[in-house]
Amino acid sequence: MQIKVIKEANEELEFELAGEDHTFCNILTDRLTVNKDVVFAYRIEHPLISSPVVYIKVKEGIEVPQQQEKIVELDDVLGIGAKRKEQLIASGIKYANDLLKADIEELSKSSGIPEKTLERMIKEAEKLDYGRLTAARYVLMESLKKINQDYIQLKEKFSSLN
Repeated sequence: MQIKVIKEANEELEFELAGEDHTFCNILTDRLTVNKDVVFAYRIEHPLISSPVVYIKVKEGIEVPQQQEKIVELDDVLGIGAKRKEQLIASGIKYANDLLKADIEELSKSSGIPEKTLERMIKEAEKLDYGRLTAARYVLMESLKKINQDYIQLKEKFSSLN
């Protein structure tokens, strides 16, 4: 199973489960809809013509445990070649993480990179995985843990029947 994130914000997550049928997605969306923090969760797309796509929307203000942010190299950002990387590093931007936190106007002046180009770079950098745990992803992970616990309990019950 491959997971392709289509859209992610703090309270929203939409992803495709390539190589998976709709059986697992039905279990997942059922588990998500009973979660008090989920506003809605559903599958979209036609089951015969595409991989399942799941969309989750959660309530605002969910407490999410903090974890360390993953460092992402500038080379991973689409559109940053050797020259732009050199300019960014000379301006104190060593990682994609730094680029996201930079003031575009100041960075443009110090690096010589046009603001429009920096905006495109930042837009591409925002698409990368920094290991941040959004509220939607946290709720999804908690729901998956509960599905796993249900599976283990069911397996134990069936094994005790023999």
